[in-house]
Amino acid sequence: MKIFVGNVDGADTTPEELAALFSPYGTVMSCAVLKQFAFVHMRENAGALRAIEALHGHELRPGRTLVVETSRPRPLNTWKIFVGNVSAACTSQELRSLFERRGRVIECDVVKGMVPTGV
Repeated sequence: MKIFVGNVDGADTTPEELAALFSPYGTVMSCAVLKQFAFVHMRENAGALRAIEALHGHELRPGRTLVVETSRPRPLNTWKIFVGNVSAACTSQELRSLFERRGRVIECDVVKGMVPTGV
């Protein structure tokens, strides 16, 4: 089962660290750590569900509470759009309202406190 792990700092979190965190719940097949999130693949569904229940809300680092949930595939015929330079005061609802003028919005998240890398 593929598990989404959000609120991960890819700069200081390793796949090995996540594997060690998830392994008490079952066999970890692989881990991929990206900038702000990760994916953990577990062999057994039952173990994956136990890991989700136990680790959702776990504080991996001070101030970094994990979001752990079953990975959901993106719906067909949808696109993910990155919008940069958004005001810190902007809410998800304000951004959603702006884009809904052009069409249906499936999901809208405003990520706060993200520091650009590679600049």
